[in-house]
Amino acid sequence: MKKSLHFALALLLPAYLLTGCSDDENPEPGDGDSNTPIETGYTISTVSGAWPDLTTYIQWTDDLGFSSIGNESAVELTGGAGTVTFDGAMYATPFGAPANLVKYVVSSDSIPQEEQRIVVPGANTFSTLYFKSETEAYGTVAGGISKLIVFDPTTMRITDEVSLNLITDRLPEATRTYYLDMLERDDKLFMGVHYENSGLPANDSAYVAVIDLNTNTVEKVLSDGRTGMIFGGQAPNSGMVQDSNGDIYVQALGTSNAGGTSPSGVLRISNGQTDFDQDYFFDLEAAVGNICYGIYHTSGGRTFTANVQDASDFWEFATGQPQFKYVEIDLAATSSLGAVPGLPTTYGTRTMIIHEMENQNLLFTIATNEENAVYEFDVSGNSASKFFTSTGGYITGLEKLD
Repeated sequence: MKKSLHFALALLLPAYLLTGCSDDENPEPGDGDSNTPIETGYTISTVSGAWPDLTTYIQWTDDLGFSSIGNESAVELTGGAGTVTFDGAMYATPFGAPANLVKYVVSSDSIPQEEQRIVVPGANTFSTLYFKSETEAYGTVAGGISKLIVFDPTTMRITDEVSLNLITDRLPEATRTYYLDMLERDDKLFMGVHYENSGLPANDSAYVAVIDLNTNTVEKVLSDGRTGMIFGGQAPNSGMVQDSNGDIYVQALGTSNAGGTSPSGVLRISNGQTDFDQDYFFDLEAAVGNICYGIYHTSGGRTFTANVQDASDFWEFATGQPQFKYVEIDLAATSSLGAVPGLPTTYGTRTMIIHEMENQNLLFTIATNEENAVYEFDVSGNSASKFFTSTGGYITGLEKLD
């Protein structure tokens, strides 16, 4: 079982979330032993409070058959965190030095319990996780030092570190480098790279490192000037997706909101190749209108991104109003199919999640000044309706535990 999970630098830069999972399934509580883990159902995390006093509430539910959920059955984790699942466990990444990766299991009393954690001094947060197997995973950290570690998800022990000298030597003038988004294909790990210089993109190009997973070495760094700033979102595959043909699509924010000239765009690494396809480029900013952030591809072949409504208020500080719309796009035709019908404009800074159910319907998280909610999108009828609300804060994790 392999899974790629991505968390943005939640408080270094506001983050956005495009992700997915599958439908509900009732848990088997086990034999009554409180140490017997539950490995089915759903995990939900919510964040409440005002910066810097944020608290993440983590809880488990056997299904999503409710109209409202609070924090009464949740455990608390100091700081704002996203959560994801892998192999029957939940992983949380609270922001704040030192960087922590906290592993939770759900025992038969339905309460998530911290099992173990990895701590990386000198960094503020885990940015991206890629689970290759039950005993081997990769994680990047950022804020302070930035590096790529190899760890064992079972024991939660660091086993190796991948040398990134080839990446940092590529652009020595950069004052900071972020490693965001990971996707594996053909024993190669494709990892998004973002170079900064004094808080701004170092240039207008987009970069992806190619890592040989058999030797844990960086083979090369791809670059393309048609778009820039591969910064992803706060979730699985939010910057990179793979379609049924095996082609990898890489979404970049662009630099037009940071003094640059490259637009939001999508690049392609064709199946069997380890370089950008020079015959393909999707100018999202032109097709959708304004800056686009994140990408999600469903099992049914549909693709979604999100675009800001007011480019001058990308980080949603100026007006105190939500600014992002979920939008469907066509990767092959390089065109926009329009905003997802029935969904309100949402705060990107309070995370955006797309969760795919087993019936292929989609759940979209929504955060406004009036509510924190999840809407269900009927893929056959192309209509959306409110699924449930959260009274305990905005949602930063919604995944099936399996």
